[in-house]
Amino acid sequence: LDAAGFGAWLGTMMRSGVTTLVVGGCTTTSCVRVSSTQIQRSFCEKGLQVVVDLSLCGARDNNYVPRCQACMDRYMMYQVDVTCDRCVAPDVPLLSPVDKAAEDMRKAGVQVVEQFDWTPFVEE
Repeated sequence: LDAAGFGAWLGTMMRSGVTTLVVGGCTTTSCVRVSSTQIQRSFCEKGLQVVVDLSLCGARDNNYVPRCQACMDRYMMYQVDVTCDRCVAPDVPLLSPVDKAAEDMRKAGVQVVEQFDWTPFVEE
């Protein structure tokens, strides 16, 4: 939304009938998460659905590592890449930073998919 001309461009696209914006990029846990949620919040009432295609996104390898909540908090706050005994316990819920970003995007109304189905948009 902060890029010069983006809002105007998206408005033009929506007036021409575009109702879906597919987002990809780097990194899933930062730019993609922030941009997709901001766009969804700003344009959803005008009929836009933002979709994040995870096959078009990337993140550092350690952002895919599932962690317990304590290790996740340490990692997110201090970038300390550790896991503990709780991270391997079968009854402890684990979440990776990428999973957390996807969860946050979904809570904001963004549709998050493993791979977007382009079939309905392809002209033959």
